[in-house]
Amino acid sequence: MRRQGGAIVTALLGAALFAAFGAAPATAGVNVNVNIGPPAVVVSEPPEVVAVPQSMVYFAPGVSVELLFYEGYWWTPKEGRWFRARGYNGPWTNVGPRYVPAEIVRLPRDYRSVYVRGEHVPYGQLKKHWRHREIERREHRGEWKGWKEDRKEARKEQKAREKAHKERAKDHRERERERDRDRDGDRGGNGHGRGR
Repeated sequence: MRRQGGAIVTALLGAALFAAFGAAPATAGVNVNVNIGPPAVVVSEPPEVVAVPQSMVYFAPGVSVELLFYEGYWWTPKEGRWFRARGYNGPWTNVGPRYVPAEIVRLPRDYRSVYVRGEHVPYGQLKKHWRHREIERREHRGEWKGWKEDRKEARKEQKAREKAHKERAKDHRERERERDRDRDGDRGGNGHGRGR
């Protein structure tokens, strides 16, 4: 009896599966998935870069895609989106438009062709070169905080020295006047002439 019950359950289950899937009309579907993932920036070796004048942005002229270096990060656009990474070959992270530095956004459109003949900086010297340019720029613009503080401190010290010098000069003049008065008093005159 168990065999017959098991056969009936199997038959009913098979019929239900056939009704559910076998009798249904055949459908075809197309699934389109557009993936705008991290850019495929493939650089076989560390790139040389060229500094864009009047900015702190560097670009890699020997790379077919737009590959930029600014403030310790590598930047590249793809299909209207920006990506950044710590290394020239990734890993890349999507960055919102408001986080893309203004100096990158303001680059001239033809910067690659105009500045390609500029000084080529080897990858190994990039961060040192960047730091040197950043210090020069900040000193030139008066933006370097430490530099400003040093100048402010130097001005305070200069004012203190000038004030001390004026006080010493004033004390010296007073001593001279007293000495003159004492000399005049010893001679018995009124301070005019020799007192005979």
